[in-house]
Amino acid sequence: MRDYFLRSWFYFLFFGVQFFLLILLSYLTSVNRTEVGHVGASVYFYRTFRYDVFHVNPPLTRYITGLPILLTFPQYDWKTYSPRPQDRSEWSIGSAFINANTPEKFHWCIFLARCSLIPIILLGGYVGCKFASELYGQPAGIIFLLLWTFSPFILGWGATICPDVCAASLGIIGVYMFWHWLKNPTWSRTIIAGTSLGFLLLAKITWVIAFPLCFLIWLFWVFPYFVSCKKDGEKMTHPKCEQLAVIFIIAIYVLNMGYSFDGTFRLLRDYKFISQTLSGVELPEGHQPPKIGNRFEKSLLGYVPVPLPAEFVQGIDTQKLDFERGLESYFRGKYSQHGWWYYYVYMILVKEPLGNLCLGVLALFMFCFSCDRRVLIRDEVVIILPAVILFVFISSQTGFSIHPRYIVLVLPFVYIWLSRLGQAFSRRQYSTATITAILLFWSVVSSVSYLPYSMSYFNELIGGANNAPKHLLGSNIDWGQNVYFLKRWYLTHPEARPIRIVYSDSGSLERLDIKDDDLLKSDEPVAGWFAIGVNELYGSAKRYEWLKQFAPIDRVGYSIYIYRVTPEDANRLRKRMNLPELEPGNRQ
Repeated sequence: MRDYFLRSWFYFLFFGVQFFLLILLSYLTSVNRTEVGHVGASVYFYRTFRYDVFHVNPPLTRYITGLPILLTFPQYDWKTYSPRPQDRSEWSIGSAFINANTPEKFHWCIFLARCSLIPIILLGGYVGCKFASELYGQPAGIIFLLLWTFSPFILGWGATICPDVCAASLGIIGVYMFWHWLKNPTWSRTIIAGTSLGFLLLAKITWVIAFPLCFLIWLFWVFPYFVSCKKDGEKMTHPKCEQLAVIFIIAIYVLNMGYSFDGTFRLLRDYKFISQTLSGVELPEGHQPPKIGNRFEKSLLGYVPVPLPAEFVQGIDTQKLDFERGLESYFRGKYSQHGWWYYYVYMILVKEPLGNLCLGVLALFMFCFSCDRRVLIRDEVVIILPAVILFVFISSQTGFSIHPRYIVLVLPFVYIWLSRLGQAFSRRQYSTATITAILLFWSVVSSVSYLPYSMSYFNELIGGANNAPKHLLGSNIDWGQNVYFLKRWYLTHPEARPIRIVYSDSGSLERLDIKDDDLLKSDEPVAGWFAIGVNELYGSAKRYEWLKQFAPIDRVGYSIYIYRVTPEDANRLRKRMNLPELEPGNRQ
């Protein structure tokens, strides 16, 4: 009994710490670029009960985040709405909503919306702990909680209304319920597994891969039964194909129910697609609007009723268009109009705590060379396959490589697998247990040292976030989340006037009483104070390239560089660039 209460206290401690950290980051960080669209879609849904805004993301998290926003009785502005999916009006609606409310009112709205998703993240941690404990023992559950609680990815993106961390949490729950069905395939567990799978689809479109994934896991699981039956000539209990089909049917039903059965069973020929893959129409060059089409319109497939919500299908189409068009991406000093298949491999190497990477090497060594295998390989496949297939699938989408949050879906399965090192504590393998404890401590300290800037975390392999621009940009470092920190710096440094501010969220600066003085009327070096966002400083346009010749005197949240350029410094650089010197008293 004493051990039970001790473990319970330990678990509640982790949940309390994670809850506090997520609350803290949710309050301190400003709305990021992607959240603007989610805010717009959330308020739009509760005012119209339609799903045609931000349909590349299913509505589950919007159901949750929209309610606290609605209960604050905000102002709305719908003038920028467009029914055309290619217009992506969630961004303009979100921006209009922000401008329609005072900064204080909007800060309160986004804080409450973020807090509304924290219970899902905590639930994912609880189920992940149970998953790890049932696989590898109680110490493994504690290791998983350490990794989940202090992960910079989970903290940084969990303190937003982006659905990625919630989708990762639901991924743990869905696979855990599926695993329980595999072990004991009762009809009650069939229903639970199907419902859990349906919630996955309502959280993030990427989880459409759950259908082939579950089928592969089921095949791997039943194959030994099949071989045994053939060999021994007797029947054995195993998860039936009919039950698997029921799981898929229930999942599709839950998905449709989440969309209020809007457009369910629409004929394939009646859709208006905009991606080249589904429309059959070649994309125009540049950023011209895509042409509408349907490659199935005149085929027999066109008469097939699609058993999915119409906006879910349109969301897949729009997401496909995004990857076909591509976006400007950055990798190790080079810009490209497409991504790289190895981008996420490299990103994990530099953004996951180095202690965790070492834990991965140690866990792999123990997996390959340990003779004592008390966990069946088929049980471990249930977490290995989702991690591998999700990672390969996400890496294969090379239209652009910008966002680390896409890989968050993989992390819980990796963390559960790493928790297998907890067996060293149960078996009293002191050397392995000691190394594991040291590496875990290293990871926790490394992550905590970045608070409250977890989104900008980079590990010691590249020297931390200050060296990050040489490797990765985009939302790896900054996505507009540091406006409040910039305001604090601005107010505490009155000597920095006038100051030129170039930041990805510059539209909200005036609303926060931050005065941006336009000192840069050209690309030439001038004197003065400058606050430059890292994405702008290292942007492909290279407008602020000359500022790299100076060392920043300060940084705001690892992502905004502060420069003080004296007239003498500016003139020395202008001379090297064969430019006329600045006149005395003239900054330009």
